[in-house]
Amino acid sequence: MSTALLLAIATASIVILLLLVIKAKVHPFVALLIVSLLVAIATGIPAEKIMETIITGMGGLLGHITIIIVLGAMLGRSLKPRAVPSRWRSVSVKRWG
Repeated sequence: MSTALLLAIATASIVILLLLVIKAKVHPFVALLIVSLLVAIATGIPAEKIMETIITGMGGLLGHITIIIVLGAMLGRSLKPRAVPSRWRSVSVKRWG
C-alpha cells in the first residue's frame, strides 16, 4: 500500500472520528472503536485479525479490560438519568448486579 493512500486513510479516519463525536454525539470510545474497524478494513487487515489488532493496539491485556470497563461505565451512566423509570433500573440492577 502506498504512503499517499495510507495518509489519505489516516486523514479520513480523523475526519470521521471528529464527525462522529461532534456532530453525531457518539461516545468517544465507541467512535474510536468504529473508526478503528473502518481503518482496519480500509488497510486490508484480514477479518480474523481485526479485533486482535485493535486489542494489541490498546495494550494487550489492558485492551480487554478497557473495553469491558468503558462499555460498562457507559451502561451505568445511561441508567442514571431520571429518564429511566426507577422500576426498570431496579430490575436491571437486581438481574445483572
